[in-house]
Formats: sequence, structure tokens, C-alpha cells
Amino acid sequence: MPHVLEYVDSPTGACGYLVYDRQDCRLAAGGCRMQPGLTLPTLLELAERMTLKQRVLGLNVDGAKCGIDCDPRAPGSRQVLLRFLEFLRPQLNSRFSMGCDMGTRFDELERLARSIGLPSVKAAVRSAQGLAEDDFDRRLKLLDARVGGYPVGQRRAGHALAAAAITAARHAGYRAKGLHVGLQGFGNLGRAAACSLAQWGVKITAIGDEHGCVLDPHGLDVGRMLPADPTIPVVDILGQPLRLPASALVQLPVDVLVLAAAADGISPEQAETLPSPIVVVGANCGLRPEATQILADRGVLVIPDLIGGCGGSASMEALFGPAGTPTPDDVLHLVEGLVDELVTDVLSAARSRRLPPSLVARDIAAAAAVYPDRPPYGGSPYLPSGVRPRGNRAARARRSSTQKAIAR
Repeated sequence: MPHVLEYVDSPTGACGYLVYDRQDCRLAAGGCRMQPGLTLPTLLELAERMTLKQRVLGLNVDGAKCGIDCDPRAPGSRQVLLRFLEFLRPQLNSRFSMGCDMGTRFDELERLARSIGLPSVKAAVRSAQGLAEDDFDRRLKLLDARVGGYPVGQRRAGHALAAAAITAARHAGYRAKGLHVGLQGFGNLGRAAACSLAQWGVKITAIGDEHGCVLDPHGLDVGRMLPADPTIPVVDILGQPLRLPASALVQLPVDVLVLAAAADGISPEQAETLPSPIVVVGANCGLRPEATQILADRGVLVIPDLIGGCGGSASMEALFGPAGTPTPDDVLHLVEGLVDELVTDVLSAARSRRLPPSLVARDIAAAAAVYPDRPPYGGSPYLPSGVRPRGNRAARARRSSTQKAIAR
């Protein structure tokens, strides 16, 4: 059963919550969200999805989520966030491993944590993993190291999303070089995914946000777009590409459509006519079940957010799972390999069982074992250095689910 801690910011009256979805493991992980109108039911749903992401990766971690009903652009919002972190201090010291989410940035969370005497919003990982202080500090500092011009901490989630897109396309018969991709969302997640996709030779031909969509069939100049102020709409970043309404993105015939914006990236009506043969979801709840089912019925390959959006969790396995301290490049390579193994496993089982990947992923998560007495990281079967599942783990999950059903 979920466990909820409630908070009210005295100066503003803003309500905040920390939700633990489960109490099975010594560590729980999830992002911190600042969003006007944020409600407890939303955080409960997000915490549950975080548990699914941990389980599908084979991590010994529970899901959690925290957030506060506050506009991050409002005057005084940073002080609201600071007071919220102060409230969460005991949890951050003991069980809750915090990441960023909508309306927050990891570097800002770390700075605020240090200002109240916490070494990191990831401090709970050290004791849960059984790391010496200097070992923990060395690994954590890798998130600030730059790879390809950007900190690992900024790239990790988008890098995983890009890897999921590349692997899905490969299984559908496409090659990375020359692959045409449309990208919905150009915030932290979308930009990081665009950075990795561009480095792998992918042509990002269309990018859309809430303000509109830009299109260049020959490939947008992503290198010029990435350094732009995140508050600038995509239609204003480059002057030459064709500008279209935001809704036009889901009407363009790209090979892969990557959803890296907000929830409900494609409506059921749009799903009926979507021309893209592959959809990869990175945003939490980026594709609702009804739209997912419509796409599956039409033969569209959909990689769900449990996989496309698992980069933050995967990076923690890559960072803290290895016996020795990895290099910054190692972290991204391990994330890439882990996601490749996971997507391959899920798609192999989806083909053999004739099921959508989303159902296979949920089967794997439901069958995952957790061990309260073991460290959270280092046990994922999808780490490239381990035994490659290649569909085996999904098959085991199916057998386990059947056995549980018989037992009931």
C-alpha cells in the first residue's frame, strides 16, 4: 500500500506530498515535481509507474514521487522548493533518492540540498548500497562530468530514450544512419534525446512543442538548436525551417515518433491516423492505454514509457551497480547497453507471445523479485556485462505470472 507524507508551505499555503508506492525495499526513488495544480492522485499514479520502471529493470528499489502545487516560474518559488526539501530532509537522509521532474532541475536540487546541510538529494543511496563516503562521492560527481559537451546528469534520461528508439527501429528493419525521427517536446528530456540521436547519425526532421512544430525533411540543425534558451518556443529557435501548428507533428510521415513532452502526447483520434510505424514514449503517461491499444491494433510498434522513460533509474544502476567506479563515458555506454538489452528482451517476447510490448513489460515488472536485505543496485539482468536475457527474462516472467494465477 502507498504511504503518503503531506506538507503545507506556511507562507504560501502550497500543498506538497511525498508518496512511497511500496515498502518492500530499503531504497525508494523518484523525481520531484513543481507544477501548478499538482494533486495527490497524480503523484500516486506517478509513484506507481516509478515502481514499475524499477521492477522492469530488475532493480531492488521501490518507486516514489514527490511534488508541490506551485508554479516554478512564480516569484519566490525557489524558496518554496527549499522549504519543501527541508521538510523532506529525514527521508532524503534515510530512504528517498530524489531526482528531477517537471519544473525542477537536478543541479538546482543538489544546490538547495547542500544549502540545508545535505550532501545530496541522493544521499540515501550511500547507506542503502553500502558505499564508503569517498566512493559514493566519486560516483555521484560523474553526473557533473561532461560527455559530448553536456553533463552526464543532463544527458542520461534522454540518452536512454534515444537508445530505446534506435533499438526499436533496428528490430523493425531500420538503420540509425538516415533514420527519420520526429520529436515531441524539447525540454530537458527531448534535448538530451536529440543530442544522442544526432550523434548517432539520425535525421531529426521535425520537433514540436506546445507552441508549434518545425520541419526540415533534410534534417533540422540540432546542433544549433540545443544551446538555445529552453524558454524559447521551437518555432523561434531557427529561422529557416517550415513552421507548422503543434498538432502537425503527429501527421508527418517520420519513421519514429518520440514522445518526450507531457502526458497524453497522442489522442485516440490522432492515433487512428498516425503515419509513423514506431512510437517511443519517454514522457510519464505520454500515451494513455486507449491510444496505445488503437496503435497496436493498427500494427504500430509502441515502446511504452516504462521502458523509454526509465533512463533515470537505468543511470543509477550504471553509476552505482558496477564494482568499480565507472568513467563518465562508461555510465552512458552502460545505460545504452542496458536499454538495448531490455528493449530486445521485451520485443522478442512480444513477437513470440503476440502481445503488445507494454503488456510484456508489465509482466516482467509484476514477476520481479525484491529483496529487502540486498543493495538496490548491481543486480539488473540487463547490464551488458551480465548474461544477456534475449527474451528469456520475459519468458520467465510469463511463467511466474501463470504460477501466481494458479496459486490464487
